[in-house]
Amino acid sequence: MEDAWLYTSLSVVFLLFAFKLLLQSKRGHGNLPPSPPAVPILGHLHLLKGPFHRALHHLSETYGPIFSLRFGSQLVVVISSSSAVEECFTKNDVIFANRPRLMVSEYLGYKYTSIVSSPYGEHWRNLRRLCALEIFSSNRLNMFLGIRKDEIKHLLRRLGRDSRDNFAKVELKSLFSELTFNIITRMVAGKRYYGEGSDFEEAKHFREIIRKSFLLSAASNPGDFLPILRWMDYGGYEKKMAKNSRELDVILQGLIDEHRSNSKKGLMGNNTMIDHLLSLQKSEPEYYTDQIIKGVTMNLVFAGTDTAAVTMEWAMSLLLNHPDVLKKAKVELDTCVGQERLLEEADLPKLHYLQNIISETFRLCPPAPLWLPHMSSANCQLGGFDIPRDAMLLVNSWTLHRDPKLWDDPTSFKPERFEGGERGETYKLLPFGTGRRACPGSGLANKVVGLTLGSLIQCYEWERISEKKVDMMEGKGLTMPKMEPLEAMCSAYEILKNVLQDEETMQGELQHQYTTWSARYSDLINRSRSPFQSNQSMEARWLYSSLSFLFFALAVKFLLQRNKGKRLNLPPSPPGFPIFGHLHLLKGPLHRTLHRLSERHGPIVSLRFGSRPVIVVSSPSAVEECFTKNDVIFANRPKFVMGKYIGYDYTVVSLAPYGDHWRNLRRLSAVEIFASNRLNLFLGIRRDEIKQLLLRLSRNSVENFAKVELKSMFSELLLNITMRMVAGKRFYGDNMKDVEEAREFREISKEILEFSGTSNPGDFLPILQWIDYQGYNKRALRLGKKMDVFLQGLLDECRSNKRSDLENRNTMIDHLLSLQESEPEYYTDEIIKGLIVAMQVGGADTTAVTIEWAMSLLLNHPEVLKKARDELDTHIGHDCLIDETDLPKLQYLQSIISESLRLFPSTPLLVPHFSTEDCKLRGFDVPGGTMLLVNAWALHRDPKLWNDPTSFKPERFETGESETYKLLPFGVGRRACPGIGLANRVMGLTLGSLIQCFDWKRVDEKEIDMAEGQGLTMPKVEPLEAMCKTRQVMNNVSSKILNSV
Repeated sequence: MEDAWLYTSLSVVFLLFAFKLLLQSKRGHGNLPPSPPAVPILGHLHLLKGPFHRALHHLSETYGPIFSLRFGSQLVVVISSSSAVEECFTKNDVIFANRPRLMVSEYLGYKYTSIVSSPYGEHWRNLRRLCALEIFSSNRLNMFLGIRKDEIKHLLRRLGRDSRDNFAKVELKSLFSELTFNIITRMVAGKRYYGEGSDFEEAKHFREIIRKSFLLSAASNPGDFLPILRWMDYGGYEKKMAKNSRELDVILQGLIDEHRSNSKKGLMGNNTMIDHLLSLQKSEPEYYTDQIIKGVTMNLVFAGTDTAAVTMEWAMSLLLNHPDVLKKAKVELDTCVGQERLLEEADLPKLHYLQNIISETFRLCPPAPLWLPHMSSANCQLGGFDIPRDAMLLVNSWTLHRDPKLWDDPTSFKPERFEGGERGETYKLLPFGTGRRACPGSGLANKVVGLTLGSLIQCYEWERISEKKVDMMEGKGLTMPKMEPLEAMCSAYEILKNVLQDEETMQGELQHQYTTWSARYSDLINRSRSPFQSNQSMEARWLYSSLSFLFFALAVKFLLQRNKGKRLNLPPSPPGFPIFGHLHLLKGPLHRTLHRLSERHGPIVSLRFGSRPVIVVSSPSAVEECFTKNDVIFANRPKFVMGKYIGYDYTVVSLAPYGDHWRNLRRLSAVEIFASNRLNLFLGIRRDEIKQLLLRLSRNSVENFAKVELKSMFSELLLNITMRMVAGKRFYGDNMKDVEEAREFREISKEILEFSGTSNPGDFLPILQWIDYQGYNKRALRLGKKMDVFLQGLLDECRSNKRSDLENRNTMIDHLLSLQESEPEYYTDEIIKGLIVAMQVGGADTTAVTIEWAMSLLLNHPEVLKKARDELDTHIGHDCLIDETDLPKLQYLQSIISESLRLFPSTPLLVPHFSTEDCKLRGFDVPGGTMLLVNAWALHRDPKLWNDPTSFKPERFETGESETYKLLPFGVGRRACPGIGLANRVMGLTLGSLIQCFDWKRVDEKEIDMAEGQGLTMPKVEPLEAMCKTRQVMNNVSSKILNSV
């Protein structure tokens, strides 16, 4: 009856759909990929018979590796060649980064908000980062190693019940499914839902809901492609899906509520994934919502259980059909692991043949033969064909893995093929997908499959149940299951008998100890039940007159705050003044002042800078607690006026508040700017600029020693390196393209550095900001606008050149503008300009200052300078210049840099942090809204941490003194400097080149003045001057340098 009613309904709307189809065919989409003949309305749905991947494979044999279909109203493109996959997920990766909106994703994907189904954008990027860092990172997976080992031992014991003495018949499909399911649910919620240790009723209900979910997910839904069928809910599919979704949500919410309740009561540990995500929810409740946690949990259960179980079943089937391969794998395990202990995950990397077996299984029997579908977000070209927007993309990896053009004898099971390096070729073996939407859980899958398969081979002898080979026919499903569940015969090896016997003995001893201690504990319980200064005097007088009107109100507020503070156990603090707090104590270089305070009051000191509470820490234990236990709490930055006007309203990476925006900026910096491959692209710039410096120094120093001023040279070197990386332009020295533009840049850079180094009382006394004391706000606004106009000019010039094809450059701006084309909503001009500012202010001056301090120390310690020169002469010689690739072997040079950073860190107080909530630090209360200063300068000179701390001894780093939280020149924790790699490369290459190419001495017998000045970084009071004379190596390579520059 339902079918008859369907056909009657279809006949009524047939004309309308046919007319629409006719209009679409007339309008067309240009040069679409080839397509078989279609039926009106249904398109090609009638062609999809048998296993879906095989049906598409047969079509590709007729129509080529790129062809198009129409599933009802949905255009579909199917690809099955390596070149097409590469083009999709490199050139068109962003375009195909979306997912089609299928009904299953709406109901089981929390309305397209889970990582698998969510559209490409900010939300998906945050989910991907969450999975990469908080779930699938190496340290998180290592935390769950015990679960994987325990569940695999459960499997081994279960198999061994009837096979200790003889071969026993076992059904492996269900065993593998239960194994992977228990691993995932224990990781997620700390519960087993199969076998011993499970709550029977809860487990039964959960398993039933998941079983229904799998069945509904695997079933094809015509309503996804024929909207009228969804409108009438043909087959009741949507009704079933909605009901299952509600039931599943109730279970997942129950797990979350249970863990939240137990956490509050202190009844359980917090090592499950739900516990971990709930702890993150406390710090970021607006992002780590219950819905996000449920979506992540469901994706793990769905994607992480069946795929791994199916892969292991296929692998064992292949091994049973190829006993010679099984024997070879057993020999490898006996050789590398032995018979005295069970296989460990740490053994897997050395078991190459086992890895080859897994790779070959993935090739022949990928668990997802058709990747999860992608959806094009814009028109694009693919293999010369036009692909319109909103086309669904299907990648047939099953066909790709059996392509005779890519694989020798592709249908045969030959693990040896991967010993020849075939695994390493891109776009040939893709069991986990590729591109932005590739599976983030591949690391976990490989660990589970490798350890399980290896353990089964090590502990059991395997045979087929008969002479007949195992049936390798594929069934239907969301993954690619076997048609016939795998059954096999197994017999335990001696190793398993020994291990199980040892475990049984150990369990008996533990049970005895537990009984004994329980009795003692009960007895014990029963017994216990019985009985700044200003030079502008006129302005200052006016200021104090204004303050007098507000003094009473502010003093009352201060007293209230102080009385409230008495209820807290704050860190020790020196006496302060009302309103001003401890601002009067801040004299001389701030890090030295704070060091003197810490000597009197301890390594954690509380201060008040006007209205801002401040804590200063200068011990490694306090620093460690700040940036491990309280890392998220202290991940914010205080808001200063400079950040508003120079930092694009606190949106640059160094000043942005902790959250989604900062995380995206950090990822952008790590991947697109400071990644090794990006830094390697700019190696030529660093070499060239350092060679320019060497030539400049050698002009007057070939015959005799010449006096040189190094501070300005180092600053110009770093700014040239930075701006050539950023915009492809030099703004100092020779070869400047635009002299006027260079002059403007130098002027702005000088103003920014000077302005950044001045203190602003308005940052601590709001009334001063309100009246714009000394015009600080107005100057910051003017400088910010001036800087913005200049940077926008650079962007517009690069954009214009890119459009006109005038230059093909590889600058940072060009790269970010190309990313802007694909994601204009994120890579805005303001984001790009903010990154340039962060590099200019945070990267150039700090590195230049460090090189200047290092050279000063070397001039005051000629024996160290000689030892460094001898190392360079030994490892590099006199016929070629030092290169970045030489730096790792120059251990003494690295020690000199580390010792320079220890004694004279370029940011002695690091960049300030800011607490977002109340917390504890070494037993003291730290209220929310407190500014945190880490006195790295004091930490680096602590006699409890360093032997003879004020002396320059690079040799100390040859003995491994650089322990964590002792040497922190680049910060630590989430907000540590992302540019450490670039800084180390520039410092090492520059310092090494100066030592290699020149003899150095002081301008007179007097030692270099090592007094510190004031500023955003820690400059020398007196700019460094020195005497230099070219060495033979410089004379040998000078002609080569001239030719190269």
